[in-house]
Amino acid sequence: MSATQTLAQFIADTDYEALPDSVVEAAKIAILDGAANMVAGSVEELADIIGRYVRDSGGASQASVVGWGFKTNPPAAAFANGVFGHCLDYEIQGFPPTHGTSSCLPAALALAEHHHASGKSVITAYVLGWEIQGRLRAASAPATAPGYHPPGLVGPLGGATAAAKTLGLDVQQTLMTLGIAASRTGGLTANTGTMVKSTHPGNAARMGAESAILASMGYTASQKVLESPVGYAAAIFGGEFDWESATGGLGDSWRLTDPGFDIKRFPAQVYMQNVVEAALNLREEHGLEGDAIEQVTIQRRGRGHSGPVPRSGLDGKFSVEYCAAAALLDGAVGIDTFTDARRFAPDMEDMLGRIKVEPEGPESGATLATALLKNGNTVSAECSAFRGSAKNPMSRDERLAKVRDCFQRALTDSDTERALEMLENLEAVEDAAILMGLLGQAAAVR
Repeated sequence: MSATQTLAQFIADTDYEALPDSVVEAAKIAILDGAANMVAGSVEELADIIGRYVRDSGGASQASVVGWGFKTNPPAAAFANGVFGHCLDYEIQGFPPTHGTSSCLPAALALAEHHHASGKSVITAYVLGWEIQGRLRAASAPATAPGYHPPGLVGPLGGATAAAKTLGLDVQQTLMTLGIAASRTGGLTANTGTMVKSTHPGNAARMGAESAILASMGYTASQKVLESPVGYAAAIFGGEFDWESATGGLGDSWRLTDPGFDIKRFPAQVYMQNVVEAALNLREEHGLEGDAIEQVTIQRRGRGHSGPVPRSGLDGKFSVEYCAAAALLDGAVGIDTFTDARRFAPDMEDMLGRIKVEPEGPESGATLATALLKNGNTVSAECSAFRGSAKNPMSRDERLAKVRDCFQRALTDSDTERALEMLENLEAVEDAAILMGLLGQAAAVR
């Protein structure tokens, strides 16, 4: 059996009852976090453009656009909701990084709403989408060219897996879904720090939904799209692909629990989480205020994508200097930290000039923040495993505080609690359309 056929068989054969309880619980945590990201993302500046674009493009009223109060066709809804889910860069992150939630969950939810599928169906689709996307990412990571943003390469296949499972496709239809989706891959790292980055998972969700719909209607594709000499692995990764990582031991373990995932405490790139926490530790442990600091040195492994002078608040999510400066100045880093208003405030401009990065950090991999104070003293603090990481997990209360903050940017307090209740008990939801009707209502701030 070919690699593509092996994955298709596994996807088609796996049902909710096959999932260990620990995997279901992990999936519900991840789905709740993902839904909260979509709701909060739906009122961002770039979401205003995407929402208007999708609305003005028209489409059958079948699937809700989160936070906008209208429905469109499932691929278009999956695209918008995928963009919303990723634009804050606040979703969970697996190992290696690949943004599985914003690629897989919107596709599953859009099709589940249209076909009145159950919460169990959404959980199963999400678990399988995350699994296949993560396996393909692990199999290809050493050969992935830095110019490619990984969610654009593996995300369409994750979204396609979730979509195929939601529609209940058989093995042959699932095989065709993967074949179609493999020709929908792309996405450039040069667009990190811009609005386009969030379209990579959004496009993955859209292409995943479209691929499954086409396959369900009889559209055909290569049956060996992954391993063909002119297929996915050969074309994108030069044939350097770890097939054991892609197909070995399917169902023996699950990537949602092994290796697990990080939950982001701050709405910034995962590599900035230790930076922010180290800077917050420095401020809190030594009672620092911004005007007491002469210079701060951040020692860490790697330079970060964006430089010392980010082009926008959005770009600041990928800047070591900006993330550290915000933490030191404000004592907190949240969604509003990454607005242009905060980026170009006078105190931020001043603090950015006082922070330098040494990209050869401690051997331990920790991030070390050291401040030279104006009184001549030197103080430091570090972070090696940020709160929320797989090595240092959040409590349920901490997770729900993040989720509530996200939901309340667009939902009322009562609707926030209704959404929490449904999502924490997603396996009991009989019709995903009820959940999406709640998440899809027009945000009060719009």
